[in-house]
Parts: sequence; structure tokens; C-alpha cells
Amino acid sequence: MSTSASTTPSAPPVSLRIALGTLERSSESPDDATTALREAVEALWTIAAQAASTNLGGASARVELVQRGKRILSGIIHRGVVSGVFRPRCRVWAEQGLAHALMAGACARWVLGLPEERSLRARIAAEAALEALRPVR
Repeated sequence: MSTSASTTPSAPPVSLRIALGTLERSSESPDDATTALREAVEALWTIAAQAASTNLGGASARVELVQRGKRILSGIIHRGVVSGVFRPRCRVWAEQGLAHALMAGACARWVLGLPEERSLRARIAAEAALEALRPVR
């Protein structure tokens, strides 16, 4: 029994893995968490847009992007919470739920086939996330 190329799970493209690996390494620096979060969101949106435009890797690339992106964002948010820069109402929601929501936004155009003008912009998503992470008054 042979398996066609369309039913065989494919590995994410090398360029996606390289881009995510570079982002993972750069996001581990102890720099300002606010700047790190903005830059990571911008980079993840760019990676998702490039992956969507080429449609390389299909579902396996989306899964890898979402999983690794959430891990990157969660790490940045965690460092910001520990340092006191971020003081969300709920630490667990910020580290897990917000990271998931940001990655869902990054991949929405790809998954839903939205035209670029109907897609959420990275800058707006980053600013909304930072607003949610601001100290509770």
C-alpha cells in the first residue's frame, strides 16, 4: 500500500524552524520584557504571514508555529511577571491564555484565509496585550 504525498504528514519547512529558533534565542535575553514582547509579537506575525503566503508545511507548520510561539510568548510574559514589569490580574491567564490568544491572532489570516486588510495587526495585538499586563490599580 502506498501513501500519496498529500496524505503523508510533512515536516515544517526549514526556514520556519530557523526563524523560530532565532526568535527563541533572542527572546531569552534578560532585556526589557515590554520591548521583548512587542518584538516577539511582530516577529511571530511576520513569520505567520510568510508561512501563509507560501503555504509551506501546511498543518504541521501551523502546529509548530503555534506551539513554539506560545512557548516564546509565555517565557517573555513569565519573566515580566517575575520582574514586576507585568502585573496582570491573573498570572496563569497571562502566561498561558494571553500567549495562546496572541498566537491565534497571528495565525488567523492563515487558518481562516482572511485578506490582509481584514487581519489583526501585530502592533495592535501587542499593545492590547501590554494593556492587559499593566499593573492592577
